[in-house]
Amino acid sequence: MPVTAVTSLSDTMFDHTPADQLSTTELTDRVVGYAGQIAALTARFLEYLAEFDARRAWSGEGIRSCADWLSWRTGLSRRTAQDHVRVAHALTSLPAIRTAFTEGRLTYSKVRALTRVATPIRENELLNVALSATAAQVERLVKSIRNIDALDPDTGTPLEPTAVRRSKGNWRLHCDGTLSVSLRLSPVDGAAFLAAVVRAEYERLRTSGDADVPRNALTDPETAGPTDGNLKEPGERIDLWRGVPHDISAAVIAMADTTRTLTDVPELTRGAEIIVHKPLEDDLEDAHLEDGPALTDAEVDTLECVASVREIGKRKGVTLRWGRKRHPPTAALVRMISGRDQHECAHPGCGRTRHLHLHHVRPWSKGGTTDPDNLILLCSAHHAALHRGVFGITAHGNQHFTFHRPDGTHIDTAPHTRAPDRWRPDPHIAPDATAPVGGGRLNLGYTTEVLYAAWAYKTERANTGELAAA
Repeated sequence: MPVTAVTSLSDTMFDHTPADQLSTTELTDRVVGYAGQIAALTARFLEYLAEFDARRAWSGEGIRSCADWLSWRTGLSRRTAQDHVRVAHALTSLPAIRTAFTEGRLTYSKVRALTRVATPIRENELLNVALSATAAQVERLVKSIRNIDALDPDTGTPLEPTAVRRSKGNWRLHCDGTLSVSLRLSPVDGAAFLAAVVRAEYERLRTSGDADVPRNALTDPETAGPTDGNLKEPGERIDLWRGVPHDISAAVIAMADTTRTLTDVPELTRGAEIIVHKPLEDDLEDAHLEDGPALTDAEVDTLECVASVREIGKRKGVTLRWGRKRHPPTAALVRMISGRDQHECAHPGCGRTRHLHLHHVRPWSKGGTTDPDNLILLCSAHHAALHRGVFGITAHGNQHFTFHRPDGTHIDTAPHTRAPDRWRPDPHIAPDATAPVGGGRLNLGYTTEVLYAAWAYKTERANTGELAAA
């Protein structure tokens, strides 16, 4: 379609005529046309998001990931933000799909599905199917491919059967005090581990808007009994899947915190208690973990906030005093602070409700009191960031606290969002860009058979160098 014609139609489509003054035909044209503009703009948004994440421009203020920043800064749910970041990075290696998306010919729903199975060697065939299929048909196709897929997701070649089926792992402490853990798990153990990671991530990132999982969420609607306040209606579905995070470190730490907190062992079981050795005032030795690396003041302060602490007085390596353990705030005080902060991380825009710590705004080691005016709830990520100096908290008395950046500027709870100035629709996007070409019923078996035959042929040619030469 000539650009001039699209430009003229775009000028008409975006003249801000009230909806009730449009004819049904005009209203239909604008709904379809706006969908194409939204698709094209979303593609550009994801292109910028991938670069934004690659530069780690989101880091700071205790933000742990690009998805966390996106959720806080733009008002998206965390689950939606995680999806956007995943799709944004997947598109960087899929130029054909990215181009069709930028031209408004693919909707975000189709692209989100395609990026779960698309690889550079597969994308052209998948794109051709997606352009003539509905979003629901694309979802069905992708689900079918994931069920039967036995190809390497990076190369598209058949996976070699592995001879190593036993699980094994090791760990190593580095000179800077960090710990490396390496695991190679059997298929069953690996599936169990990833399932636990997903559950830990679900709990770690749960916010006040996420209701507890109903008891009959996975019950067969045919056999489901009467419902009450804690159950869903029989047959009503619930989305339990958040997906395995790319960086599983936070989820694994959450799993470790849960096990360490809930599993009882004898008082002095070696390695089961976190023991910090703190030197006496006239000793030059640094505070350090038992048989472990030295700790910074921030790391010691973090431990004093969240764990039982046993101070061991030492001078020149000789233990002079084995003190009694100092326990964290009482259960009654924890309940009081949790109720005041609504059982959420108090950092602006966080809202996490799991793996929370009670933080002493004025450190306990510097005379900070264990009372409501000096205690605030923080999630583990923001708690660690606070002690690293990424942001600060000021206690104003009467249980009032404010958050600020290192330069002193205030951190808003919900930053203001608005459309950019002088925004204009893209005149190159056809008014019916998102409409499927052709279409009809999807023969799933035939489609997957043709796709896999095409990919096998391309893989064979690629292996012989013919595809590269072409």
